[in-house]
Amino acid sequence: MDRSCPHCGKPLPDGASFCPFCAHGLNRRQQLEPTRCAGGTLRRAAKVLGIIVLVAVLLLGLSHALGPKTYTGQGSLTYTDRDGTYELVLGDMGSRQNPTAVYTVHTPLEEEHDRFINLFINEKATGSDVTELFIQNKIVSHRVDVVPDEPTDHGVTLEEPSLINIINLGTSFQSNIRWTGNSPDVTIRWTLHMKNGDTLCLEQRQMVEPLELRRYTAEDLPMDTLGQLQQSINQLSNELPPDVMAEICLPPQEYAGTLNLSGYPIRLYGSRKGDECTTIRGGIRVEGWGYNANRIADIDFYGPGVGLEVTAPVKVSGCSFQGYETAVATQNCDWVELYDCLLTDNTVGLSLAAQMGKNRVEQCRFAGNGTGILLPSGNPVAQVEIINCVLEQNGVNLDNQGGFPLSLTDTAVS
Repeated sequence: MDRSCPHCGKPLPDGASFCPFCAHGLNRRQQLEPTRCAGGTLRRAAKVLGIIVLVAVLLLGLSHALGPKTYTGQGSLTYTDRDGTYELVLGDMGSRQNPTAVYTVHTPLEEEHDRFINLFINEKATGSDVTELFIQNKIVSHRVDVVPDEPTDHGVTLEEPSLINIINLGTSFQSNIRWTGNSPDVTIRWTLHMKNGDTLCLEQRQMVEPLELRRYTAEDLPMDTLGQLQQSINQLSNELPPDVMAEICLPPQEYAGTLNLSGYPIRLYGSRKGDECTTIRGGIRVEGWGYNANRIADIDFYGPGVGLEVTAPVKVSGCSFQGYETAVATQNCDWVELYDCLLTDNTVGLSLAAQMGKNRVEQCRFAGNGTGILLPSGNPVAQVEIINCVLEQNGVNLDNQGGFPLSLTDTAVS
């Protein structure tokens, strides 16, 4: 059958697939549908899986943000809960605002020493003391541990911390640490477990450096008179390096006047020879600085006035005090310790005023004084331990006017 081009109307040859006159194609094109494959389904599944993973990550992050946290710090750390932001500070008696991340102690070999570690807790915005409220209301439990660099018998011990009111500084969560000159460097770690599940971990490094004790006698220093002795002490205080402490052995003779210990701590030892002994008719004023305490031993003191006037840490042992208005008077110092002392016929034997640390009186006898031991009101005392002492035949044996913390152990009062 003759065919003609549907486009130009010209006759077409048999079997033609295009018009030789107008060049239009004559075969009808079939539109092909694209093949559907599994790739689309996989892509949709991947999108759903991605959304699920994203939601899981967000939920995990939210759980972490809202869940218990662990806070760590060296010397100090900042902690925030729903009630506010707080600054936790490990410090000394100097300031509740200044953290001590590393504490270096100079200690003679073989000797045992101790010091207080204070945890101060301040409101971050104002710096105000919130230690007591924080400890009592926010903490479930606490630990204070000695962490040595290597497993060893380090000889460092800690007391259970307690809330202590420190003069001019407010409240401290205070522990006492003991060590010897042979102890290694250690880390003191405080761990507080909070009621909301948080954990606070605060550390302080203690470095122990050996302290050389250098002994001086009348053959080494001029000390025939109190003036010469004072000049020798001043010279040593100015010249000795901080890792050397002077031990001055006094001859068995009498000194008259007031001796001032106002520089680096000194150890002052009296002596006896037959009926003669080191005697001071006057007193000693202790105003030294530095961590180590002055030591005064085996000296007989005779009044009037004040026998021992103390504004810096001091350990007194084997001394007697007689005829003073106040035999031993302390004011605004960290602590004082008396061992094996005799205080007789004084208006006041021992007056403890504005003491910031723990004071200790052990194996001492107070007899025939107007008042044996006086803790005057208006001058807070952190803590006093009276151990194995005798208070007898005093007008008033113990006058704790301010009702300050006081413990009597194996002490006879009559």
